[in-house]
Amino acid sequence: MNIGMVGTGFIAHKMAKEFTSLPTMPVVAVYSRSTDTGVAMANEFHIPKVYTEYNEMLADPEVELVYIATPNSLHFEQAKAALLAGKHVLCEKPIVPTLAQLDELLGLAEERRLHLLEAITTIYQPNYGMAEIFTEDIGDIKAVSCTFCQYSSRYDAFMNGQTHPVFDPAYCGGALMDLNIYNIYFVVGLFGDPKAVHYYPNRNANGIDTSGILILEYPNFVCQCTAAKDYSAHNSAQIIGTEGSILIDSSSSTCQKLVVTRKGKEPYIIDDSDDSDVTPWWFVVLSISNFLIVPQDVVKERYIRAMRSVVAVLEAARKDAHLDF
Repeated sequence: MNIGMVGTGFIAHKMAKEFTSLPTMPVVAVYSRSTDTGVAMANEFHIPKVYTEYNEMLADPEVELVYIATPNSLHFEQAKAALLAGKHVLCEKPIVPTLAQLDELLGLAEERRLHLLEAITTIYQPNYGMAEIFTEDIGDIKAVSCTFCQYSSRYDAFMNGQTHPVFDPAYCGGALMDLNIYNIYFVVGLFGDPKAVHYYPNRNANGIDTSGILILEYPNFVCQCTAAKDYSAHNSAQIIGTEGSILIDSSSSTCQKLVVTRKGKEPYIIDDSDDSDVTPWWFVVLSISNFLIVPQDVVKERYIRAMRSVVAVLEAARKDAHLDF
């Protein structure tokens, strides 16, 4: 399926590299407001067309799927325009900030028989699938905790008065939307919708959450999700049950190392952290490619259910903490 890329930033480069490694997903066009950055990306990845007008790329009949990697606040309008133009959409996380917006996009996609997908790494990682399998083997779940704390390369500049979109409420930035979303996907993908959501952010003067602790309440356990862009920590995700535990000894975005401990059994360990040839984005692109080649309703429904659950949690968390965009 021919891809038109929107955006030329860090993640767009990571995804472009993986797209070009698969013959099933050639990148045929890139859109950028800047001719220079668009041409630079086209040259790097051998992309034949560069557009500086989004609508012109959407009018290109060769483009079948639009991949969106722009600031969060632009996702809704750009995805909506792509769907109205008859293009499938793969959008970076968070796909949109509100459930009303997501449902509007899903309605358009259904109406036009198009796919709307989110490029979230967590759910496409092999060890995430293994964690899902092993949750059946560790008894009743008693506690879940996820930590994704990564000192932002843009935080010092932010403290000196330079506000990048990731630290700007006007662009739907913040630690919840940028990092805690991975933790949320990890949890709701395994356990479904929580019965209650509470968010305790550390706020900057401009109102953005530079870090925070999210509490998800389930009928029989509580989950803590911590994310930060203003400090670092050892990242992990852990599920504790009455008969054992599951540890993801890395961030929930990559799920690189899995350790399963069960009563009376040797630990089960899968460690992919030394496999430098395979990136988290490769699994996203491979999974999306396979889905687009042979779409399955059960897979599509799972993707949609996860997207709706995550956006609902994000919206509830912001409401709980009175975080406004």
